[in-house]
Amino acid sequence: MSLPSTQIPTIAAADLPEPRAGRRPVPVWLILLLFLLLYWAMVYFDQRSGWFDQNVYIPFTSIQEVAKFQPVLSGADELILRGKQLYSANCAVCHMENGIGNPANGCPPLDGSEWVLAPGPARIIRIVSKGLQGPIEVKGTVYNTGTMLAIGDAMPGDEKQKSESIAAIISYVRKTFGKNASAVTPEQVLKVREEIKDHSGYFTPDLLKGVPETP
Repeated sequence: MSLPSTQIPTIAAADLPEPRAGRRPVPVWLILLLFLLLYWAMVYFDQRSGWFDQNVYIPFTSIQEVAKFQPVLSGADELILRGKQLYSANCAVCHMENGIGNPANGCPPLDGSEWVLAPGPARIIRIVSKGLQGPIEVKGTVYNTGTMLAIGDAMPGDEKQKSESIAAIISYVRKTFGKNASAVTPEQVLKVREEIKDHSGYFTPDLLKGVPETP
């Protein structure tokens, strides 16, 4: 039986107790959970962070450990590896990483090029050292290269260091795009660069054709 609305008792706001702020203890399980999370975070950081060194990556935990497992390279391997890095930084924008060139920009291919396959590196040393200007024929196709910059002369360091960088680039190109052609030594590069030290401007294909292939 329901009472009429006029008979339902009401409670005035003044009759209610005033709300008060109080304190309740933090549950022990919550404190333990927070401690476990912090401990897990510290262990995870210690095992996987590599202490913020960008050269350290899973599963390694320090740069010393990364260095320990690096392959041991011979002198020739180091030369090719450095040449690959220099090629990517200075040559790949035109000749592409795979050496096929970019005909749309007049960049001839290096892969299978007779200029790369030459028995001796005297001509290619000149090209890399001083640059190249003018149309060049590669594998029966003429490429209007415009101007290839003097990458060798622009290399940092003294003449010895420049020659080492040039030798590395050419050795990588000859090995990768020249059917595993022989490497080039810094001494060969130094000899050629001594011969052309007074040469001003870029080389042209016609001028290079008169140069003996063997330095």
